[in-house]
Amino acid sequence: SPAAQPLSQRRRMEQSPGSLVAGLGATSPAVYRSSEVDLSSPMTFATSPASIRTPRSAATPRRRRTELGGAGDRRELALTTEGSELGLSTDPGAVTSDGGTTSRVVIWGTSVVIAETQQQFRRFINQYIDDGETEGESYYIQRLEELAISEEPFLDISCEHLNRFSHDLYHQLVQYPQEVVPVFDFVVNDIFQERFPDVTLSHQIMTRPFNTEKTSNMRALNPTDIDQLITICGMVIRCSNLIPEMTEAFFSCYVCQKSSSCEIEKGRILEPAVCANCETRHSMSIIHNRCTFSDKQMIKLQEAPDDMPAGETPHTVVLYAYGKLVDQVNPGDRITVTGVYRAAPVRLNPRQRNVKAVYRTYIDVVHFRKDDQHRLREISDEKRKKYRLRLCVDTTA
Repeated sequence: SPAAQPLSQRRRMEQSPGSLVAGLGATSPAVYRSSEVDLSSPMTFATSPASIRTPRSAATPRRRRTELGGAGDRRELALTTEGSELGLSTDPGAVTSDGGTTSRVVIWGTSVVIAETQQQFRRFINQYIDDGETEGESYYIQRLEELAISEEPFLDISCEHLNRFSHDLYHQLVQYPQEVVPVFDFVVNDIFQERFPDVTLSHQIMTRPFNTEKTSNMRALNPTDIDQLITICGMVIRCSNLIPEMTEAFFSCYVCQKSSSCEIEKGRILEPAVCANCETRHSMSIIHNRCTFSDKQMIKLQEAPDDMPAGETPHTVVLYAYGKLVDQVNPGDRITVTGVYRAAPVRLNPRQRNVKAVYRTYIDVVHFRKDDQHRLREISDEKRKKYRLRLCVDTTA
């Protein structure tokens, strides 16, 4: 097996994307090929190793999902099997060659088979009918029709509905949100383009899953929840000002003035080392005024008094909201947050690579939902009228 190979040999095989995994002979039923895949949002998944762009009209621009990690390199495996010798089900959406072999595209390090996930979610969008409705069109097809009228390119997906329809698909979403949510984006944009080809949106449709299995309180969060989709409740105690975050850097060569741009990957600016035009090394300089930025906001969420044990200090969690989610909540709001739980290292010195052993944790927000429309200590109109009536009675008396 590949795990039995020497470490140095496995590293050499991983560094050469076109190489075949050693140890599998020519007669072996499975052959693994790895290729680099860009996970910018919406993800360009396909049932074959060749990627295609997310379906959209010509006038609909792309939009990256910063809350899912932005652009990054992910490895994709094309698993080729002959028949069902490995015990894997033959996918009708997989690529079948003349020799009877079936190619299944699997995301490296996960159990996500792209073709199967696409088909299951497409069935969910086309067939799911909410409780109380026995006939009629699918619940999410109706939401897409409303989206075509309002032209708001966001579709909320209830995880409760998803779990009721397919537990395996729900489990994949919770375990691998960075990989599965872009697949959802791909399918939704494909269905929307088929039904409403003439509608032009401000950007591609983004799915926002919410209402996962709730964590009882913030104290229950542990390392097993890192990089998973979670839902917590609490009260907002602080909102920062708008933070401009760079999403695309613009470089210009000071020798030949040739310009180039690159997307930010995991908070790192990959500066070109060599100019592609004049081939001068280290001649590229960043032009800040021509870079692309997106909105970002830091929010502090404190556990609700009902969930806090008596005599304990309330716990707080840092949230980061991006894009349209900025300025959606205010201090004092009681909210339910769905997002990806993250852990990031902290450097002892910004000029050194040494990091602390304890990582800082935060949540990249995917969806907000207010539990109470009235803010803390806000008086409703009915109470205000009663209070004014009482003042009038006391004054006349």
